[in-house]
Amino acid sequence: MMITNDRQYRISKAQWSRIRGAIDSFDFAKTAARVGSDVLAKAELEALKSEADALSEQIREYEGLRSGAFAVLKATSLQDLPLLLVRARIAQGLSQRALAQKLGIKEQQIQRYEAEQYASASLRRLIQVAEALSLDVKEIAEMRQSAPDHAHQASQKIEWGLFPVKEMYRRGWFDDIDFKGSMSAAISHGAELAREYLQKAMPHRQPMFLKHRARIGSEVNQYALLAWQCRVLLLARNKPAAGSYSRDSITDKWLKSLARESTDGPRSASRMLGESGIQLIIEPQMPQTYLDGATFLLPDERPVIGMTLRYDRLDNFWFVLFHELVHVMRHMRKGKLEQIFDDLDAEPDLLEREADLLAGNALIPESDWEVALARYLRTEDSVKSFAEEHHIHPAIVAGRIRKEADNYVILKDLIGIGEVRKQFPEVRFAQ
Repeated sequence: MMITNDRQYRISKAQWSRIRGAIDSFDFAKTAARVGSDVLAKAELEALKSEADALSEQIREYEGLRSGAFAVLKATSLQDLPLLLVRARIAQGLSQRALAQKLGIKEQQIQRYEAEQYASASLRRLIQVAEALSLDVKEIAEMRQSAPDHAHQASQKIEWGLFPVKEMYRRGWFDDIDFKGSMSAAISHGAELAREYLQKAMPHRQPMFLKHRARIGSEVNQYALLAWQCRVLLLARNKPAAGSYSRDSITDKWLKSLARESTDGPRSASRMLGESGIQLIIEPQMPQTYLDGATFLLPDERPVIGMTLRYDRLDNFWFVLFHELVHVMRHMRKGKLEQIFDDLDAEPDLLEREADLLAGNALIPESDWEVALARYLRTEDSVKSFAEEHHIHPAIVAGRIRKEADNYVILKDLIGIGEVRKQFPEVRFAQ
């Protein structure tokens, strides 16, 4: 995290002072008695010191930039360019408002760009910002042989015999097309069954790989992915959402209300989505798809969110759900982008970074998170207290702390392991 303006600088200094105060007044014996372990008490103290050091480093960097201590700023790759733009603005003594005026845009837009490290900015906008800051941007471009791009397979003709017919039969999917034969019969007629299955799920599509966007980190089986998509679309057609969908109704206020449903559980969220015309379909992932969730638009532009629940944890459920909802709100458009597949373990591109950022902010507003004591103490009591104060499930808070700290050992008892799948008893998960 980086300090980008004077307000954040003041907040960070205040946070540092509070944490230093907590460190200076830390009662080791009392804490050890409370947590029942000298080791845990020491870990709590070390966590406070670590956060104090991190804040101190951020404060020193901001003060150094403002003082002009850094005469030359460099980025070694395009990935480093966003942070360079922020540092250059600060080093030149420009406020976010002043930069916005140079570009002819609102100050809030610059604030948003910098908060998300320009994740939603186009290349043209990045160039405009660099020019406004009088930066000399140089980059060497190389042509490299790389793995096939999943976003550009629209022209690849389908080989029907490559569908995972055996797995589809085992899961009972061919009931959707009234096939009652045996496994051997399904395998013998696999190509015909696969063609019929896809055509029933997508009757208005051409029989070829559909253009989509995918965030996938491992080598994916495209036929298994397409079969899973067909299954989700068929389930969505068979049990449509109770309410009617309107893009205008999915607002920040609505997302905040949905976050509060986390105290009741995923089933409650499913009902609220349905009332707003958004279908949530739970379907376990197919082998070699490495999928957390996906978002589709039906021909009538109603959104469908598919989730695999491959990680049976409450913190994962809520983050994946909000990530997909950001796609619904900001990215899905009829005739432009109608399908997004997400493996949230994979490295994100700019669009996915934006969805990650906005999903986290919708669950816990950044202004609240900046001053959250739980963020620094990382204790069960502090997490539960913050969650209760903000009317959200503790798993959301614990999951965010674990992600930020890159430590997936802490707060394990709070993330709701094994608490999601059982809320969807109608779904058959592999044992």
